[in-house]
Amino acid sequence: MGIDKTDDSAMAQQYAVVAASQRLGRPFYTPQPQASSIADLRHDDPGERCDLWGLYVGPDMVGTVTLWLPLHDNTDTVWLQLDVHPDHRGRGYGGLAGAAVVDFARDLGRTRVVTTARYPADRPVDHPYRRFAEQHAFRLGSLDVNRRLPLPVPAPVLSGLAERARAAYLPAYRIETFTRVPDALLAPLCACMSRVESDAPSGELEWEEEALTPERLRGFAELDEHVGRLRITSVAREAESGEVVGYTELFIIGGTTKALQSGTFVVSEHRGHRLGLGLKVANLVALQAHRPDAVEIFSINNAENTWMVAVNEELGFEPVELVGQFYRQLP
Repeated sequence: MGIDKTDDSAMAQQYAVVAASQRLGRPFYTPQPQASSIADLRHDDPGERCDLWGLYVGPDMVGTVTLWLPLHDNTDTVWLQLDVHPDHRGRGYGGLAGAAVVDFARDLGRTRVVTTARYPADRPVDHPYRRFAEQHAFRLGSLDVNRRLPLPVPAPVLSGLAERARAAYLPAYRIETFTRVPDALLAPLCACMSRVESDAPSGELEWEEEALTPERLRGFAELDEHVGRLRITSVAREAESGEVVGYTELFIIGGTTKALQSGTFVVSEHRGHRLGLGLKVANLVALQAHRPDAVEIFSINNAENTWMVAVNEELGFEPVELVGQFYRQLP
């Protein structure tokens, strides 16, 4: 049944189930604070709809389904996150929920359901999460790797990497870093960010360009302010035209010490100038200046994205888990 997002008690139950589910077998995992997690789910994004379902045994919520439905791009797809509390697994709840999602997608005229499973690198084939997905007709479409970097990175190391990057991208490009992107840069940043899904390696999964708008970015910034989340955005700009040709973002919530890098991207026509390295170093310098208490940062890259993997390895990131993206194509 659907979860009423305005019901504080139901949302607290949803948070508890997801946190317990996501924590299982992942000693490095720390859930984001309850208040910010709920605020994210309640956020009204004009480009994406978010539905929540609860799985109940009597009055107790034992599982949750989170669905994201793009509204202006990739409208053939339903994104699925399925969480069953560890105390209630092995009883068929996940399979029933997955079948209901497939029926839901068909009723909406959507032809693809995509979900993510995280599992250790030493069990890439036989982990229960992967077996569960494949038993329910989901196919591995793309494989990402989640990597962790302990903080702080020594200042001399960052300085050396920044100098190496600048030697390759100056004077043709410049890198700028913001804790809130100026309005004048929102439209060109959207144009760059919208190309990530279609340009970045994604295995068997094909994506349209995302329909990001300045309105949506402003909404995300207002949400960040509401929940006390610091967003650091670094952009690479072509010096002659001022065009935004690359970016990276990371997030950290007040009261926590874990930062998340949401994405790093350079448009294909401007690769080969060490902009990826320059962007990541600029973000790390800003993070350590604003939040010297941060102890770690996590970054996810597609396993086929050898250029960005090399940048992460140069910075000192170490793999902690595989992140498989599984899809089911509906007739």
